[in-house]
Amino acid sequence: MKAILIDSINKEVKEVEIGKGIDKMYEFLNCQCFTVATYLPKEDAIFVDDEGLMNGTDSFFTYEGAHQPFAGNGLIMGCDDDGESVDCKVELDEVKNKVKFYSRYELALGIAMGAIKTF
Repeated sequence: MKAILIDSINKEVKEVEIGKGIDKMYEFLNCQCFTVATYLPKEDAIFVDDEGLMNGTDSFFTYEGAHQPFAGNGLIMGCDDDGESVDCKVELDEVKNKVKFYSRYELALGIAMGAIKTF
């Protein structure tokens, strides 16, 4: 199924293929535990490393309209009425326009200066 990877280390957003199961999710997110960070319109969601703030991650991203910055990579996937993962519906270009990447220092400075909202 089609998903969109927000690669905070390489600062790129790209489409990826995810098979059934969660193994590829762990691989793309580079984590041992993931969670839904925020829900998007049309039943899409952004998944992130649930331990990203605790494991020393230095790469972050924001998504326009989301409630906070996120540590590590993000993975956008869709969801059907039964809760199963499906192709994401958001377009790649829309995601590219809504994502900004930051290092830990840039993020802290942006929050301190009021340029980045944390709510």
